[in-house]
Amino acid sequence: MELMDIDDMYIRKILSTDGLITEVDSQRRKQPSRCVTACLGLLCAVLLAGNVAQFIYYEIISRLSADPTQANYTVQGDSLQSRYDASTLDRKQLEATLTNLTKEKETLHQSYNSLTAERDDFKNSFNNLKNEREQLQANYSSLQTVSITLRANTDQLQSSYSSLKRSQNQLQRSYNTLSTTKSQLQISYSSLSKDKDQLQSSYTSLLRVKEQLHQSYNSLTAERDDFKNSFNNLKNEREQLQANYSSLQTVSITLRANTDQLQSSYSSLKRSQNQLQRSYNTLSTTKNQLQISYSSLSKDKDQLQSSYNSLLRVKEQLQTHYSSLAAVKDQLGKEIATLRGPCQTDWRRFGDSCYIVSTVKKNWESSRQNCIAWRAELVIINSLIEQEFVNGLIDSILYAWIGLSLKEGTWKWVDGTPVTSTFWQDGQPNSYLGNQDCGQTVQKASGAGEWNDVRCYFGKNWVCEK
Repeated sequence: MELMDIDDMYIRKILSTDGLITEVDSQRRKQPSRCVTACLGLLCAVLLAGNVAQFIYYEIISRLSADPTQANYTVQGDSLQSRYDASTLDRKQLEATLTNLTKEKETLHQSYNSLTAERDDFKNSFNNLKNEREQLQANYSSLQTVSITLRANTDQLQSSYSSLKRSQNQLQRSYNTLSTTKSQLQISYSSLSKDKDQLQSSYTSLLRVKEQLHQSYNSLTAERDDFKNSFNNLKNEREQLQANYSSLQTVSITLRANTDQLQSSYSSLKRSQNQLQRSYNTLSTTKNQLQISYSSLSKDKDQLQSSYNSLLRVKEQLQTHYSSLAAVKDQLGKEIATLRGPCQTDWRRFGDSCYIVSTVKKNWESSRQNCIAWRAELVIINSLIEQEFVNGLIDSILYAWIGLSLKEGTWKWVDGTPVTSTFWQDGQPNSYLGNQDCGQTVQKASGAGEWNDVRCYFGKNWVCEK
């Protein structure tokens, strides 16, 4: 027999002996406390079930009944998920409430133990405990009534939940079908992306070769300019020496004319003449050396010109090879387009891409977002034939946005690649009046059309590519 049972028996024995409480009253007093604890736990569980069921019924079934023909099951699934998260949050709050009630129950139990420890004062507080017993009895009756009502609501909600479960199963089957279709489309997209990356890699390699040849040409041009500057400097020095010699020659003639008058200084003039002769000899030697240097520089220039011509021929050969590869790329693009099948309705195929022109006007950023929503991007023009195709595509529109914008002082496409082939109008881009950071194509009745830069907030039609 536990300590609490002994204490209870002792209390009942004392109270029964004193005639203050009977055995039946003691049993009745103990039962409400336990019943209240059990009822509080039951009430919390029933409230939790009721809230969840009401949420499911009013938030989901009512929406399904209001629009039973909804076709976008994916959007409904997201909505159900968000509402389920809200219901989970409510359930956690109810669990927290249940935890608090459990703590209150433990507090009541501790109070009961304290009352047991203070059994000597029980006679003075018996009347208060009796009133509390009656109040608890009334609360128990009220809770029992609420429990019956909640039980009826639970049965009704259970029926609603069964109906919702059937609807959920149907939605799940539809979702599985859409997931399978999405996976197949993703596989096709990955395959096409690999083909595009291979073609882009070939183009990038050819572009690097072209840049290396251009750098070599610039280096040779700089060396030629250095040699030309050195030659000009030597030529200027020779002319200066020639001027000095002419000046000295003039002095010599003047001295020679005054020889008769300056007989006393003849010896001195003779020495001066000899010195001038030596200077002349020195200048002649310098002139010969300059002539030799000039001949050497001419030979170097001829060699550099020969090297430049050779590099130019190599560049032309590479350009021809690049054109051939570009033609092969276009042919492969056409074959890929044939394998892919036709474009969607209102889209037009060119090469391995599909294009569409908008029927409304928006600013550059909104136009790009619209293309992204169509799983496409503003058009990126990489060749003259593609520019000609886009120009023909917008034959009824004067201006259209393309995927070209100014980033940190450099014109780039929307995928971050630099612009290689350009079709700017004369004098463009000029950022007239400032902040002209977006590119548009201008339709031309003849030719391939041209580009110019405009402000990005203007409303214009646009061309998407995917």
